[in-house]
Amino acid sequence: MHSITKRLLAVGTAVAISLIDFGPAAPAQANALPSTVVATSARTKAISKAANWLAAHPATADDGYGYQIYNATGLALAGTSTTAARLRARVADLRTGAAANVAGKPGTAASLTILVTALHLNPQKFGSTNLVQKITDGITAEGQVGSYGSAYGQSVAIIALKRAGQPVPAAVVTNLLTYQDATSGAFGYENNGFNADPDSTALAIQALNLVGGQPTSLAKALAWARANQTSTGYWSSWSPVDSTALMASALTTFKAATFNKQLLKAYNKAYQWLKAQQLAGGGFPASLNGTSADQMATYDATYLLTGKSMAKFSYQLRHFTKTPRPVIKGSAKVGRTVTVKVGTWKPAGTVKVQWLRAGKAITGATTSSYLLTSADLGARIRVKVTVSGIGLKSVVKVSNFKTVRR
Repeated sequence: MHSITKRLLAVGTAVAISLIDFGPAAPAQANALPSTVVATSARTKAISKAANWLAAHPATADDGYGYQIYNATGLALAGTSTTAARLRARVADLRTGAAANVAGKPGTAASLTILVTALHLNPQKFGSTNLVQKITDGITAEGQVGSYGSAYGQSVAIIALKRAGQPVPAAVVTNLLTYQDATSGAFGYENNGFNADPDSTALAIQALNLVGGQPTSLAKALAWARANQTSTGYWSSWSPVDSTALMASALTTFKAATFNKQLLKAYNKAYQWLKAQQLAGGGFPASLNGTSADQMATYDATYLLTGKSMAKFSYQLRHFTKTPRPVIKGSAKVGRTVTVKVGTWKPAGTVKVQWLRAGKAITGATTSSYLLTSADLGARIRVKVTVSGIGLKSVVKVSNFKTVRR
């Protein structure tokens, strides 16, 4: 049984429908742990094993588009060089399917926005889709995100909007606060009374830390989190791995003054427990001490393995390994057509061309060929090529020059 199915069974029909749309996503500032939490060879090995498992177990069509987002986000969180090509391919597939899969689904758009911003891409121009617009179109006048409200869904949307540099409507934050229990401080849902949910509480902590201005709500949620961590380090729920990874990563979003020795102890205890849950193949189980790896549990676990949070994690862009200089071919005479040979870049990227006359861009000259005109006579003609790619640093190369003659 998928871990998302277990989540649906736990929260009741109305919230369950919401979570079909809002399942967790991963998601553009770097999130640094306190200096006392440092990378070790064991941590690096655990991250690599989880990344390799995600790379070897892509989400299928039956799993759905949401799971494709989770899988790619887990790979982005891990950020290993050995899985970078798989990540690029999966995000390219997500871009192709975005328009069809986020229409009328603000939660899906929010999950994808988190991934897109983490990769330093533009969520307002992801393929042919404006993901930010899809989120805001799904916000009601009362501030509810989507047809069915939930603390989890509200939090994901807030995180996505903040990451995209967009304003968060005050009503969305107010709506989120309605899911907090006044007595315990936890966030959750109503089903035969209030049910505290560590996943919702974890994401609400991250969302409220981003928007600011809610110190009382934050303090109460944090107090609940500290009080409900088990002695062995996990948070009890439908899937302890998911809940523990999300909650511990939420702790890192507090400012240094708040991330004190007590929170650091809670974080380290959670990490040690999670590490012991990793299976030999690199994946993580959804059930306590389970023996079968689960897609979403492994994705969520990657937050705690890497010490990053959904609110702030950022993918470290990689370099092209082969960047040839473009070359102009053809006779540089008025009335003749010259072409640019870009060469073979590795990895392959998206190429943009701009022809230059005396160092200045020629209006409209943005294809691989250019017809020389009388305006070019006596001038030096060059080509500027910009190559970009998913998860890659953009590179600009300028060709040799040719002086145009009659």
